[in-house]
Amino acid sequence: MKLCLNKFLVFFVIFVVNTSYANNFSAKYKVSTTGIKIGHFNWSLNINDNVYQTEINLKNSGIFSPLYKFEGSYLSIGVIENNIFKTQNYKQFWKTKKKTKIVKMSFDDYLIELKQEPIEEEIARVILEDLYLYFDPITSFINILNGEDEVNTIDGRRIYRLKKNEGEDGNIILKIENYTNIWADHKRNDLKKIEFFIEDDFLPYEIFIHFKERVFRLERI
Repeated sequence: MKLCLNKFLVFFVIFVVNTSYANNFSAKYKVSTTGIKIGHFNWSLNINDNVYQTEINLKNSGIFSPLYKFEGSYLSIGVIENNIFKTQNYKQFWKTKKKTKIVKMSFDDYLIELKQEPIEEEIARVILEDLYLYFDPITSFINILNGEDEVNTIDGRRIYRLKKNEGEDGNIILKIENYTNIWADHKRNDLKKIEFFIEDDFLPYEIFIHFKERVFRLERI
């Protein structure tokens, strides 16, 4: 009961009291797997009137940094309409020892444009122009946190639906449904599920990412 009341109060302050005021949220997380720290993760959300900007940055850190080097940034800018966060522009940067990948997407109610560096040589196996009310991954997370039960998502490589279920501890469990690879002729999905644990802030205090046989834990610091 306390959890539900806290979540309601957060939503009320953001969206009902006065959306002309700026609302800023930020959280820093330690990333670990099998009890070993491998990096850090920062997430921010800024709301001004009916415009939002959300950004995630992550980077390797800890004693295993020389072995597992990675760096990423994800930026989404959009508008809030009928209490739905709707992506307008999204940019993703991901770098490891072996590759650097950049994804850029533009939206109105449909996906307008998808660009990647290096340029994708495969032919899309999805009609991208038909994707209606799809969101980038960060905006999808925010819509789920804001009360949506399911959201259609595109990350530049895949399209899928995030479906919300509530766990026994009141945590939010996101299942991946209708998964399709855009550029590959297979449906292999290494991402099993994502769990959000919420307390008295809009952004989660803890996140579990179930990927392949590993669980990555993001613990707020």
